[in-house]
Amino acid sequence: MALKTCLKANILLILTVISAVMGVTIGLLFRQLHLSPDTILLISLPGDIVMRMLNMLILPLIVASMITGIANMDSNSSGKMGLFTMAYYISTTVIAICIGFALVFIIKPGLRDTPTSSGTQSEEFHAPSAVDMILDLIKNLFPDNIVSAAIQSSHTVYVKEEFVKKESPDEYVLQNVTNSTFLVESDGRNTTEERNPIWTPKTVTRPGFNVLGMLVYCAVFGAVLGKLGDKGRVVFKFFEELNEITMGIVHLVMWITPIGVLSLIAGKILSVSDLAGMVHHIGMFLATCMAGLFVQTIVVIPLIYLILTRKNPFMVTLGIVQALLTALGTNSSAATLPVTIDCCEKNLKIDRTISRFVLPIGATVNMDGAAIVLVVTPVYIAQISGVHLSVLDVMALGVAGTLTSIGTAGIPNAAIVTIMVFLANMGLPTNEIYIIFAMDWFLGRMRTITNVNGDCMGAAILQHFFHQDGSNGSAYENSPLPQDEREMEEV
Repeated sequence: MALKTCLKANILLILTVISAVMGVTIGLLFRQLHLSPDTILLISLPGDIVMRMLNMLILPLIVASMITGIANMDSNSSGKMGLFTMAYYISTTVIAICIGFALVFIIKPGLRDTPTSSGTQSEEFHAPSAVDMILDLIKNLFPDNIVSAAIQSSHTVYVKEEFVKKESPDEYVLQNVTNSTFLVESDGRNTTEERNPIWTPKTVTRPGFNVLGMLVYCAVFGAVLGKLGDKGRVVFKFFEELNEITMGIVHLVMWITPIGVLSLIAGKILSVSDLAGMVHHIGMFLATCMAGLFVQTIVVIPLIYLILTRKNPFMVTLGIVQALLTALGTNSSAATLPVTIDCCEKNLKIDRTISRFVLPIGATVNMDGAAIVLVVTPVYIAQISGVHLSVLDVMALGVAGTLTSIGTAGIPNAAIVTIMVFLANMGLPTNEIYIIFAMDWFLGRMRTITNVNGDCMGAAILQHFFHQDGSNGSAYENSPLPQDEREMEEV
């Protein structure tokens, strides 16, 4: 009877585990059939649908959870929780950077691997600098339009321009030739006159949810709403009900996530052209990254939790297995966020005020897995290229890795773009990155598991400090907004 009750209570988790195993098995077996690209797309379709449904819920979930979570807290509690949260995330990121450096210099994967380039560096590409990325991060924190922040974010790109000779020998005009060639009429013939090209930085918008900007706006909105007291009660109730509706939809979507996990894993394995060859070429690189992710996930984060709370950290891991498996399938911290919140509140009994304050921030800021790969990859490329990195280069890479990992989007393959920027700014060849990109479908999933695990541990730590006894109670009870529900019924 007890076994039956246990199975019934964990049926969704069991189905997700089975689907993950089946996804790997089906992917490896069906590779022998050499399926067509169209067939692989059909296999991946259910997973893509689940990803779309989870992504659809991110905006209303972040808006409603952040506003209600911060409005529920008094200013003293919100300030302490905010400082603790950022201190935790920054500390774990710095530790992850140090682990990455230690492993890559001890193992030296670039001196053991002999990868073959699968592409060449494009002469028509100029990577933004680390300063550009930091400035983009700051700009996205303060969007000029909150509506556009829900659908796009700003980025810096470099456009190639050249001085084109006109009729006069001394007359030149600067024109954009990034994607075109300018022909100038001379003596009745078309000729191309070129001088030294320059790369001009331009700010462009790209499709995608500006999570940082939305978090800042919702945090300020919730703080002001909390100070309004009774005046803001109606607005607060609206967002609270929106939050409940969104979580209700999340519960429905979670029942189809096992199908999505199976589809996504099988589709990705089938889409890799030469799985064994890729693993052979960059085997030591993968081993170094996996060792760093393992140490961060199994040793460092649990040890921090154990020291701060004196509790068994692996009980937290058992409670979030569903979220970790969803992260394995989706390869996105943001897409996993609805499931992460549900696991923390339902299984770990974390106060909703804490979970809906900490986890949305963690899905954007806490990128421990990305931080490890961000420092291992440039050093690995330098090793296989025979480039010596000085102490100053390593220190600069560590600082840049810490800052940019915070702004790395919680979406698939976001770290690859940042890595290319690092390589370009350090004068390292970027042609080898294409081999790493071919295996990033696997590394990305491991990074996401590390990130989600760190988010949940952080929420559990805050639960221990802010709700370990009845003095703090529920943040909802301490809020100046909630009153007797009968008053609302009378109104």
